[in-house]
Amino acid sequence: MERRKIKILLVEDNTTYAKLITDILSLEKNPPFHIEGATTLKESLERLAKGGIDLVLLDLSLPDSQGLETFDRIQSQSPLLPIVVLTGLDDQRIAIEIVRKGGQDYLVKGRVDGSLLASIIRHAIERKQAERVLKRAHIQTGQLLSSLTSILIGISPEGFITHWNTVAETTFGISASEVLGQPFSKCGVKWNAGSVLTSLEECRKKNRPLRLEDIRFQGHDGLERLLGFTLIPISGETEGSFEFLLFGADITARKQAEQIKNEFVSTVSHEFRTPLAIIKEGVSQVYEGVCGQITQTQRDTLKLSLEAIDRLGRIVEELLDISKIESGRIELRRELVDIVSLAKMSSLAFSSQTKAKGIQIKLNAPQDRLEIYADKDKVTQIFTNLMGNAIKFTEKGHIGISILDKGNGIECCVSDTGKGIAKEDIPKVFSKFEQFAREIGPGPKGTGLGLAICKGLIEAHRGKIWIESELGKGTRITFLLPKYTARELFKEYLGQHLKESVSYGAPLSLIIFELKDFDKIRKKIGNEQALLLVQDLESLVKQNLHRKSDLAIKNTDAVFVVLPTTEKSDALTIAEKIQQSYEKDLAKNSLGNDIKLACKVAGFPEDGNTEESLLNQTQL
Repeated sequence: MERRKIKILLVEDNTTYAKLITDILSLEKNPPFHIEGATTLKESLERLAKGGIDLVLLDLSLPDSQGLETFDRIQSQSPLLPIVVLTGLDDQRIAIEIVRKGGQDYLVKGRVDGSLLASIIRHAIERKQAERVLKRAHIQTGQLLSSLTSILIGISPEGFITHWNTVAETTFGISASEVLGQPFSKCGVKWNAGSVLTSLEECRKKNRPLRLEDIRFQGHDGLERLLGFTLIPISGETEGSFEFLLFGADITARKQAEQIKNEFVSTVSHEFRTPLAIIKEGVSQVYEGVCGQITQTQRDTLKLSLEAIDRLGRIVEELLDISKIESGRIELRRELVDIVSLAKMSSLAFSSQTKAKGIQIKLNAPQDRLEIYADKDKVTQIFTNLMGNAIKFTEKGHIGISILDKGNGIECCVSDTGKGIAKEDIPKVFSKFEQFAREIGPGPKGTGLGLAICKGLIEAHRGKIWIESELGKGTRITFLLPKYTARELFKEYLGQHLKESVSYGAPLSLIIFELKDFDKIRKKIGNEQALLLVQDLESLVKQNLHRKSDLAIKNTDAVFVVLPTTEKSDALTIAEKIQQSYEKDLAKNSLGNDIKLACKVAGFPEDGNTEESLLNQTQL
């Protein structure tokens, strides 16, 4: 197929030179050129008005126009066409000005040969096309950014604002001209995720978006608003450099709606508890014959009623659990627990159900004991939910429970040989109110909240859960709970409550009890007896803690205590009482002379207002 010719308008009043250029360019075949001529500005403008020209090869000195005026008139007529100036006017000032105005090149007659000229023309057309593409992309990008209904803010690595869209202007009540080039703090946002620069550095190191929730801002109406952002890293022009985009929205209305919903669910669920308890107690008394003899038919009816009441009670508890998880109000009471023992205890609760169905529960735990810092009740609830689901949808075969130490965490798995789940439904299994194996009519019933609750509880432990399943072959649900040291947990819990204390101006105290020269004690009385000493200390500490928010965490040779809303003077009294009681118990066992209990107390605000400052005060 014949290649399309490049159409060039040669504007040149010297007919001899025009013929020379035409002859030279006519020899080009890759791609071929088609030359049209014009000898005056007027003639040139008339030809350009008809269209179809790809490039203008322009002499600046014409009978009816001279110099820059010639270029300006041609460019004004066809601003999208590439223009290459080929003139006898050797003026560097004019050359610079023409290039600045968008001319593709400035050539002086007699200094360029034919092959070079052809190359310059081709490159000029390519550059102009690239410019048009970039300009169109820039316009489209601008239109896209201006049409966004979300806040879009550009931030430099140093924390300065580089972009501020119209939604940001409306949300913050600040124009772009006021904040561009200014530090991000200029917009008045309370950055509750540490400093802006800290977040930028974290985002840069991870090289992935960073989610930032509940950023607070006081609007121009005087009301505090909540903003939700995603901080996105974008590679800069040089290797290893980054720019950042802050993409988000005002989430105040959504948060308020969520709060109303959660409070409604919580209130209704709480209100259900008391009448349910009264109804159950009344029905139970009649069922047990406390209120007089009843017939077998009446007993059977009452038994069904009790089962329905229990089911309704479970629904209420599940609604309360999911409400707490979604609102972020789930509280963990982590302590050192044996997860193998928890799995065994949970499986025993289902022994009657498995016996009735003729299925077995098989426990595979290579170690008899695996300890991890976790909330005992919450982990038991996870096992109960997973085993309950497995038994509910398994008619034959067995339920498998495996527990493995993975080094950085403990992996637990509950598997079954039941109905299984279709491949397309697997991504939805941890969503609320989803029941895939439930059939219409008689059979196992539930709320569809069990797996959603499990996921929420596991993620509250900073763990993860996943599922494998195949229709007709069964399901395998695995979760991993990360390991923490006692000091890590203590520091985390201290940090959470210290933030609240700083916000509300409430006191906080911490106590550290430590058995001195623990290694010597262990060598003298044996490892098992030494560990029992620390266990006894933990028990004594917990006996003296009476509030739900108080926490004691046992380490190998110490017990860490956090006492929210407690004055240091009160903490000193508690510490002294525990120390005296413990030393008294040691004296009874003839160990008082060999074992010494050290104790340190620190309080906010008198000893510091950061984790580090308070922990430094408790160094033993």
